[in-house]
Amino acid sequence: MTITGRRIGAAAVVAAVLALTSACQLAGDRDLTGEPTPAPSGDAQGGDAAGGDGPRTIPPQLQECGEGAPSEGELQLADLDLRTAEWSTPTGFTEASGYHEDNPVEELHSAWYAEPTDPAIPRLNVIQVVIYTGLDWDDLADSCGRVPLEAVEEQLGRYREQIDAEPLSESEMTEVAGQPAITQQIGLERYSYVGYWLFSQDQLLHAYCQWTDESAREVIEPACTPLVESITVG
Repeated sequence: MTITGRRIGAAAVVAAVLALTSACQLAGDRDLTGEPTPAPSGDAQGGDAAGGDGPRTIPPQLQECGEGAPSEGELQLADLDLRTAEWSTPTGFTEASGYHEDNPVEELHSAWYAEPTDPAIPRLNVIQVVIYTGLDWDDLADSCGRVPLEAVEEQLGRYREQIDAEPLSESEMTEVAGQPAITQQIGLERYSYVGYWLFSQDQLLHAYCQWTDESAREVIEPACTPLVESITVG
């Protein structure tokens, strides 16, 4: 799997669901060369609190990480507590119960699901936001919170193998909650989905929209854009 270099907004990737976190079941049932959004760099100029002509200094973080964006071969991890994420239920959907992540890929913190009510369609056609903790990049993440895109590929490849899925599109760089993220369409035996992966140092937010056939896709996929665009963190 590769992640294409094209930077796109969440609204442009409705047709895209990365090689994966797990897809849900009923309970009981860039090439990686993108340019992620630069992390906030702060003010590199010193001086006293009154704005005087004190000595110019460079904060330690900027000395180490620099003021620019990560290189084309890196993903900037979100420096946020993804457990604080909030989002809105799209029009025509309602929060649903009776679902669970049948094969969590990390430590499951929370999972939210919503089904369409207008029109109502069979179960397993849902939108969802799943938050994981316990993610460990080992020594792949540097002190600036950046990981090689090759490592992201490998991580997502493990997720895909774990749920026996295949990519249906090239993965692409995008944004979720104003942070660099990845999107891709994924296929499994019983359903397909378009997914969005937002990584931090030790957490993962996975938003995805799942359909069982093309008629259900016409209802589910359009809801993915407003869902993803509504996500805020912190």
